[in-house]
Amino acid sequence: MLALRRRLGPVLAVYFGAPVCAEYLQAYLSLTGNALQLLGGLLFLGPLYGGAALLIREAAVRSGLGWRGVLLLAAAFGVAMPGLIDLSLLGEHRADVPYWEELRRPTLIEPLGVAAGPTLGWVTGHVLMSVGAPLALLHALAPQQRGRPLLGRTGIAVVTGLGAVAAALVHIDGRQMYDYSPGPGQVVGVAVVVSALGAAAFSRWGRPLPADPSGRPVAPAAILLGGLAGKLLIDLLPSTWVGTAGRAAVLLLGAAAIHRLAVTRRWEAREFGLLAAAAIIGGTITGFLSPVPEGVSVAAKYVQNSVLLALAVAIAARVHRATARGEPSGHHGGTGHAGPCGDRSPGTRRRNDRGEP
Repeated sequence: MLALRRRLGPVLAVYFGAPVCAEYLQAYLSLTGNALQLLGGLLFLGPLYGGAALLIREAAVRSGLGWRGVLLLAAAFGVAMPGLIDLSLLGEHRADVPYWEELRRPTLIEPLGVAAGPTLGWVTGHVLMSVGAPLALLHALAPQQRGRPLLGRTGIAVVTGLGAVAAALVHIDGRQMYDYSPGPGQVVGVAVVVSALGAAAFSRWGRPLPADPSGRPVAPAAILLGGLAGKLLIDLLPSTWVGTAGRAAVLLLGAAAIHRLAVTRRWEAREFGLLAAAAIIGGTITGFLSPVPEGVSVAAKYVQNSVLLALAVAIAARVHRATARGEPSGHHGGTGHAGPCGDRSPGTRRRNDRGEP
């Protein structure tokens, strides 16, 4: 593990970057456009979203998981959030969201009380934006941290404790907002799904993919355009059964395409970083198209949209420059396209550059 002064920057980037990716890009919150409130919100949302991303990365690094394992753990978090923490999974009414019933009703599965469309959207959002994008950018832009834990025992305890407090507060707020408490059946059902996803992450499905460093590279423009198109489709397809089926198809086809490229082409840190940047750019464009929140001025909303879009484009440019072929990439002597667990020795580089975070 590197010295704290070398780990602190990456830790804070993920800790506060995750809630920006998850909540601020689409500019739908009542604090949209208010810089002080947005900064204050990070103090509350950081432990929940950033804390989850950091703990998932620690589990991946310490267990030798690849990106599939990371995303399965992210999916477990994505199910736990609406099911057990903020309680939106079964919330029938929400006074502060006038279109809440309209959002749920088209895909509501009456016996379960769960709406398929919003649920898929929430889980996908957490996988891609709360966890996936921040960790992919960390992997691309902090090569010296690949394969190294960011948190020691004290750090893990602090992040876990802060996250638990934030989750408890959100849960209490959810009970008041939706006017219901989760019953034993719901708790057990969600816990089973979360446990199954966690078990899958630590099975062979979560292991790194084999590397093929001799494969042809993928054009950066293709990654950016493909990632952008996929993110916009995921965000903008309607919450109907047709739209939900379309969103699921985009996710499955995208996952299959990335898997294929990862095992047959040169898919490394650059590609992961550009894909994350594309998702962030897509999220900011969706934010331009979202309605102006009640109590927020049109000018304030679009200023926030514009600032975040400029930052997203700058991040994409930074990833492209920092991971350019032939440049030194830090600790591992190669750009690497594993996940948070990059290689620890030259003998494991072929495996870990391809499949571990």
